[in-house]
Amino acid sequence: MTRAPHYHILIVLGVPELSATENDYITVFALHGTAFTSAVYEKVISLAGDHGIRFVAINRRDYPGSTPLATEDTSTLTSGSDEQKAAFLRDRGIETATFIDRFVQQFGVPPISRDGKSGGFALLGWSLGNVAALSAVTNIDALPDDARQRWAAGMRALILHEPPTVAIGTPLPPKVWSPQIDQSIPAEHRDAFFAQWVTSYFKHADLSTRDLDAISYILPATFRAPSIYSMSDAQLEKILYLLPASGTDMLFMVFCAAAANASYKKACFDPEVRRLLTKLRVSAITGDATCAFSLSAYWAMEADDEAHGGGMIGFRVIEGVNHFVHWDEPELTLRVFRELL
Repeated sequence: MTRAPHYHILIVLGVPELSATENDYITVFALHGTAFTSAVYEKVISLAGDHGIRFVAINRRDYPGSTPLATEDTSTLTSGSDEQKAAFLRDRGIETATFIDRFVQQFGVPPISRDGKSGGFALLGWSLGNVAALSAVTNIDALPDDARQRWAAGMRALILHEPPTVAIGTPLPPKVWSPQIDQSIPAEHRDAFFAQWVTSYFKHADLSTRDLDAISYILPATFRAPSIYSMSDAQLEKILYLLPASGTDMLFMVFCAAAANASYKKACFDPEVRRLLTKLRVSAITGDATCAFSLSAYWAMEADDEAHGGGMIGFRVIEGVNHFVHWDEPELTLRVFRELL
């Protein structure tokens, strides 16, 4: 990278209103998923101060207001070597980590309090946004010494909010389905179809079994309307951005599983990362009415955590919610986030 990219952000810069002192809050940096911008967090942002959180929602590369990816990046995703794809992912992580460090320097983040209840910052990945979140943590050792020290002092939590299998590089379930990959749907309608389908609610069988056949892969349930139906035209204008969904996001999802898996495993299980980030708490959360791709990933993370002796990742299932809990249930979302910080 010859120059740092520009990121568009949505943020409440002030000290949260209910903070007892000017230092009594936690800063959360959030990375959105595919097809939906950082504006999907507008309800959470409006309420975050009530929960002692300063919430910073970042538009990823190739999304409005942020620096587009270069042509050579697209070429790397489609036809690059494994080493080049790993380097692409490493660059996205370093960019994200560097942005956070510059934010800390420019706007300030209170130190983590002695009792650990306030101060510092957390990184939240939602859906495909987990790719950059995980890579940022993975590549802390690539930062300059002073930036690495600021991360070590301030980084308190990594929240993995429903990463799909493609975000952590684990195998797709045999029955996986999405409008984006269904060739019977006209190409010009696939992304828009996906945007409605992914906001739906699903009724699964007993998910505690970790049985892939317990998942409802295709047909949404009818007990609650899809989240997108409660978004006004004006809100959708800001929230929905489909171009990367069939562009660079899709290319990453199709061609970069090995790089994604290596990044995820280092961020979550590498002892050196934990040595550098001694205060780091990693959590994975999912709704039990969400779409299939995040449930199988959640189980894969549980299995990986067990294989590493357990306790490296904390797990939380939220009953009755879908992939867009932060839109449909912002108060509940913030309560859960606060518990994981």
